[in-house]
Amino acid sequence: MKKVAVFVEGQTEQVFADELVRNIFGHSKVDVEELQFSGREGSRRIRTIRSVNIISSTDYLFRIYDCHGGGENSTVKSDIIEQFDQLKKESFSHIIGIRDVYPLSDIKRLQTLMLKGLPSTLVLPVNIILAVHEIESWFLAEENHYPLIDESLTISRVNAIVGFDIAASSTETIDHPSLTLKKIYQSVGKDYKKKKWEVERTVYVLDYNNLYIAVRNRNNSLNELLTCLDGLIP
Repeated sequence: MKKVAVFVEGQTEQVFADELVRNIFGHSKVDVEELQFSGREGSRRIRTIRSVNIISSTDYLFRIYDCHGGGENSTVKSDIIEQFDQLKKESFSHIIGIRDVYPLSDIKRLQTLMLKGLPSTLVLPVNIILAVHEIESWFLAEENHYPLIDESLTISRVNAIVGFDIAASSTETIDHPSLTLKKIYQSVGKDYKKKKWEVERTVYVLDYNNLYIAVRNRNNSLNELLTCLDGLIP
């Protein structure tokens, strides 16, 4: 069994990461644990949101940590550093971090900061993926989910709000994707406030085949994450 730890900024990313790995690796072959951090950096506490009973048919165990905070105060990197030795003792084979770029703007500088002092080894490699500019950029780009949110939410309507064809261009050019997604949903009387049920409503209707095959070719940060996950497959 391969054990993978995933550190994400918050609830939205945790819900998405859970559904993503189940779709890529197979619902019957994956177990997912969900944990959440709280407290200040250096004195973090962890509580278990979902535990699992490992069975012999499980090929992958994903432990997804909600680091409970994004933006400039994101603790994804520091939480990885803090948990690294423990995960190594537990025989985890890979660590993946996912954090938004927003509200920062200097992507190259942020990439450099993420790599500095990162405890990545051959035994336990670490990859931190920067969602440009938010993870909602990937949701925006998945054009097949819109009519499942509301049947009147046509692709032409979405494109008019965004200002370009999302099925042909990268949504990584949008500075604040979650706000754009909110505007799109509000155009048909829906909303997106990042409440758990709203996040699940979106995440559960995303077309993961489309994300995996087509959307990754338009969004480099999504492709980086999927390429990382592809590397876990023997």
